[in-house]
Amino acid sequence: MTRKPTFKGRKMLAGIGIAFSLVIVGCSSTPVAAPTPYKSASTKAGYGYSSEKLSGSEYKVLFKATDKTPADKVQQYALHRAAQIAQKQGYSYLSIVKTNVDKKPVLAREIVANNEKPAAFQIDRQCTMSGCEEVAQPMSVPNSSDVVKTQINDIYFTIVVKMANDMASVGKNAFTVEEVLAEPLETKGSN
Repeated sequence: MTRKPTFKGRKMLAGIGIAFSLVIVGCSSTPVAAPTPYKSASTKAGYGYSSEKLSGSEYKVLFKATDKTPADKVQQYALHRAAQIAQKQGYSYLSIVKTNVDKKPVLAREIVANNEKPAAFQIDRQCTMSGCEEVAQPMSVPNSSDVVKTQINDIYFTIVVKMANDMASVGKNAFTVEEVLAEPLETKGSN
């Protein structure tokens, strides 16, 4: 026979659940000072791509990244996302109508590698009635990598793109959706 939790027990479980959620959100709300991969922004303030339809064939694509992400990658990610939207909407061409870059400073977490040799154990001599011997005393050893807070910039790269099925509608500087999507996002050996 299973017991149903009492009201007090359910209240305590709910409190533990809320506390656990806050801990997870608190840890994940601080950005990591690392390059941003190509991904969808999971929240409105998240890192990655997001888009908004402006008119029938115009979209605004935003790629939010840390300043640890190379600028050419941020531009490539935004254009790639625009090409994915164009393909989904049945368009063959797209052109960039407008670009905008904003930077906003934020505090982030960064893992800093420490290349110093760990401290050696301190050797003490302990003597008892049966004799003396050397004993290693434990000491705090510095960690080989520490998480520190650091100042970075969030990069907001926005492009407005116009999409069409004929090149004349979008101009001579148009990209073909097929070519943009054929370009690999990550080169071999990159992180």
